[in-house]
Amino acid sequence: MMKQQKPLTKEQYLKKFSRAVRWRLTPQESEETIADYRELIFQEERDESKLVEELGEPVQSAHLLTDVRAYRRWLAVFGVLAFGLFLLAKWCFTGRSSIYFVYYDPWWYPVWVLAVGLALSLYWFRRHGQKNGPLSKRLVLALAVVLIAGCGVMYGIWDVTGAVIYEQVSEHRSGLIEQVRLVITAMMYVGTLSAAAALAGLVLAKCNDRRWLALYILGVTVAAMIGFVTFNFKGMNLDYPPVELMRVYLFARLGPIGAGGKKIAIPPKLGVPQGKHFMGQAVVHEGVTARHRRPGPHHVQQ
Repeated sequence: MMKQQKPLTKEQYLKKFSRAVRWRLTPQESEETIADYRELIFQEERDESKLVEELGEPVQSAHLLTDVRAYRRWLAVFGVLAFGLFLLAKWCFTGRSSIYFVYYDPWWYPVWVLAVGLALSLYWFRRHGQKNGPLSKRLVLALAVVLIAGCGVMYGIWDVTGAVIYEQVSEHRSGLIEQVRLVITAMMYVGTLSAAAALAGLVLAKCNDRRWLALYILGVTVAAMIGFVTFNFKGMNLDYPPVELMRVYLFARLGPIGAGGKKIAIPPKLGVPQGKHFMGQAVVHEGVTARHRRPGPHHVQQ
């Protein structure tokens, strides 16, 4: 026999509902809707065992409150950004691309993804993002981890692209060959994990606080820089640039990429629109205007 599922507690219901609403609605709409539902859920006469029966499944309730057209626009933006991160992770890990353009070298592909990702994400979150409370310590920690890992890999790349090491590797010195392999392995994993961190930052910027976009920007920048170097290593021609100029060749291009990503890692302060109505309806509770959409047909009339 299948075990009967335990009914949701009020806290569990609100938690699931809040996650679904924050993903589907704009920050201001989601916070006001959650506040309204918190009042409904924690009414003294509300029977906890009948929450789902009276208010519906949490995700389904959030679905009924969704502006479908606006939600589809967000899904389109998220799909483009997530696909770009998938490409960066693949390129960092394999150094190969199944997409080729005749007149463009593949090492510029990660830079194009970075440019599109920065432009689209900043445009979207400047229009729809919102701060929520004090700056998260987890965000600061995540930024520090990604930054330290990225700087460590860049230092390794700097170290192995000097002219001296090429001469020593050509002499088959095992210690130096192992150093090069270690740097390439670090590039694979740090680049892939930076893309994953960027994806997490994107989701948290939508659901919690737009300042998490800083993690997306830093992660996608690190992944793009590593992808750029990976493609250069895979398709490296020792005749051009000359061996002694490889370090200069790479870092003259990596410098502007990294500087640009760092400059816009934290977007400027966004204004919060005031006086907007949710789904065309506004409800006043004790003198405070709040957005509220009446529950669906399966809900109990209050």
